[in-house]
Amino acid sequence: MLAEAIRNHQDQLLLEAGRQITAKSIRVFKSWGIRRMAVRSEPAVDGSGDDPVPSGMPPAVDEGLKERFADVVADPLMAAIMQAAARQLAARQPKKKSGYGRR
Repeated sequence: MLAEAIRNHQDQLLLEAGRQITAKSIRVFKSWGIRRMAVRSEPAVDGSGDDPVPSGMPPAVDEGLKERFADVVADPLMAAIMQAAARQLAARQPKKKSGYGRR
């Protein structure tokens, strides 16, 4: 979530404080040359806040995300992006094979 409103070089409001950062908003920010923003993370569901990857992730995905973001997880924006990626991956349901058809 944005901690502060984002404005372009003409002082036009691009996104209000408190709004969720999406892939689309990041593309807009980049197109306006916005390179930094103040973000705040959402509180952890379990209250710990220690692990930026949501629980319940398959171990391979959990380790893969931690490995990919290891060098940048201290950056609040990158931590938010990692959390968003983890939520997206957690929301994906494995496709179930039907019992019908050829074997």
